[in-house]
Amino acid sequence: MAKFRLDVEYEYDFFLIGISCHEKPYRLCWAINKALEIEMTVSKSLSISLKKNEAASEFPLFEMGSKENETSYALISNKMDSDVLIPEQNQADYFFIIKGPFHETDLEEMMKKIREISFVLMTYRINPDQLKSKQNLLF
Repeated sequence: MAKFRLDVEYEYDFFLIGISCHEKPYRLCWAINKALEIEMTVSKSLSISLKKNEAASEFPLFEMGSKENETSYALISNKMDSDVLIPEQNQADYFFIIKGPFHETDLEEMMKKIREISFVLMTYRINPDQLKSKQNLLF
């Protein structure tokens, strides 16, 4: 009997910002909401099994979507206990994901505002296509 293989190519059509910060997720979410004048709220945690035959890990997730301008924002923790969502970006404590029609200048302005938060240590842009475990960011 012939075997068929299904190859699926996902599009990673979002901006990804890595954030280094030692604060709790809800505190960072509150500060980003205030700085960017958005309203992300706590969402169901991202539950993902990082290794075969192991229990799923839970990563805190905050989201906001706007139907009027077709944009959405998400803040997800990269680290929970001893698990890392995107191991090749272990210096990032959080990822800020932006979907929608944005320009580079808008993104730079958002990154500048996030950097100005007193307890944020570093922000940097990440190309999701270059990540090995990028499929973990699809939710």
